[in-house]
Amino acid sequence: MGDFTDGIGFLESARDIVHKRDDLRSYTDQKKALVKKLEKDIASEEKDIENEIASTIKKKRGSIENDFDKKLNDKRSDVKKIEKNREKDKSEQVNKRVAEATKGYHEKNAGLEKELRNMFKNEGVPLWCAGSFYYTMFMPRGKEIFKKLLYIIFFAGAIPAGILLLLWGTAFKGMAHDKKMIFSVIIAVVWLILSIVIYFVIYVNTKVRYLDAIREGRKYRDAIKNNQTSVDKITSDINKDKDESLYDLGEYDEKLSKIDKSMNKLMDDKKDSLKHFDKKTKNEIEEDIRKKRQKKLDELISEKKKVEEELSESLQELSETETKVERISEKLGKEYCSSQKIDKLISVMESGAAETVSGAIAYLKINK
Repeated sequence: MGDFTDGIGFLESARDIVHKRDDLRSYTDQKKALVKKLEKDIASEEKDIENEIASTIKKKRGSIENDFDKKLNDKRSDVKKIEKNREKDKSEQVNKRVAEATKGYHEKNAGLEKELRNMFKNEGVPLWCAGSFYYTMFMPRGKEIFKKLLYIIFFAGAIPAGILLLLWGTAFKGMAHDKKMIFSVIIAVVWLILSIVIYFVIYVNTKVRYLDAIREGRKYRDAIKNNQTSVDKITSDINKDKDESLYDLGEYDEKLSKIDKSMNKLMDDKKDSLKHFDKKTKNEIEEDIRKKRQKKLDELISEKKKVEEELSESLQELSETETKVERISEKLGKEYCSSQKIDKLISVMESGAAETVSGAIAYLKINK
């Protein structure tokens, strides 16, 4: 800092320049903040535009797909209804065909059942002995032997087990375990003995007593069984028959064929509509949205450009002002190159304590 004799006018000019620098700094900071805000607003607007384009395209495309899918689903529902009715009609015709094909065997079995019952009635044999269950239990053949074993297991095992399980949860509840076991064994043994006794009582009073009639009845039961086997085979063969020409199903097939063609056309139309949408409509939607929202975006871009120009001008002016402040600083020193310190120097000179700037600085140093 040099010794100079400038007066109060220099300080007032210096103060104005420092004030201007401070104002320009604040102004440029505001402009910089505004530029950043506008950049964010522009980015946000561009993102909103892209999101609107994407969501609108997705919605419009989805609407096309949904319209066609609804029509296709309606067609599929019609197909299910027709197929259900077709299957019902076919089932009725198959059953009718089975009934006609097995009619003779059913009539034969009805006749054999009647003859068997009449024969038993004439011989004094209880009519319930004519049933298949009796012959399974007392004169089994072939697969009936296996069925007899299952019946024995059921009567001798499953039934007593169920009874004991029920008793354990009711009458035996709270009873000592050993006592429960004893009663359970007794009940099981009694049930088994009772079953054996009943079986042999029936055996002696029916099979032994009417052995010849029972044997003759076996022949009837075998004949009935053979006829039933034929019925089962015929039924199975008819059900497995893939030839549907015997059934009047043409009306259903014609309807299904028409719906199938209609569905194929709908799928082709859907494909073409989506293709047209992707090639043309999508671009039109994008253009419309951009056109609608471009004005606001352009305004933001224009405002940003204007603010950037103002910022550039103010930065240039700030640079020039700071150069002037540096020159003032060379005279006053950095310590006194602020508006507050310059105001103090002016006050010193106005009070008459000093006549020059150098004197005012010296005064402040002494009177800190």
